Amino acid sequence: MTAPSEPQTPDLLRFKEALALSHVPERLQAFIEAYEFSRGDAVAPRRADLDMRRLSAFLPDISIMERVAPGKLIYRLLGTGVVERLGADLTGHNFMDYIRNVDGEAIDAGMTGVIEQPCGTLLLYENVYASGKRSRVETLAMPLDSGTGKPPYLFIGLHTVQDTLRYQETQQETIIGSDWTDGVIIDLGYGLPDTKFLDDLKRKP
Repeated sequence: MTAPSEPQTPDLLRFKEALALSHVPERLQAFIEAYEFSRGDAVAPRRADLDMRRLSAFLPDISIMERVAPGKLIYRLLGTGVVERLGADLTGHNFMDYIRNVDGEAIDAGMTGVIEQPCGTLLLYENVYASGKRSRVETLAMPLDSGTGKPPYLFIGLHTVQDTLRYQETQQETIIGSDWTDGVIIDLGYGLPDTKFLDDLKRKP
């Protein structure tokens, strides 16, 4: 019996800009390759399609979110590393409740683009954790089929802490995106939404 052939390496050209912007391009590329292998010819992979062998190294830093209504982005799954950094398991919580210093409509617009277009985004920003640690973080968000085969999708995020900037006083809860520094939209072959939200994110109040 002939063994099944290994899938071909996916075309990473559409991710070129995101990889150039990333501070950890090798890690990002490995995750993208695992995602693309799982996606195959589909618009987006289902959770059941995810190749856990390829994704095993990333699981502590993965989240899955669902936009259930405008302004409501609910955590459906959080990796152990994300929970540890946040200082709490926010599964079932609204991501938007932990956003500060930025127009929430811009965040909502960006995440809506991922699930409706669909497309991907790479966002660079800073978090202030409950522990008092302030860190640079980058997140790649990609669509995930909820099982219907059509929008709206869930989205899966890979979160990478780039470095720690400083420590300050501890606080009751983590502030996500205390500052937003850069980002890029990734065309997965279905076009791009209005990218104005990226400029809105970086515009300080």
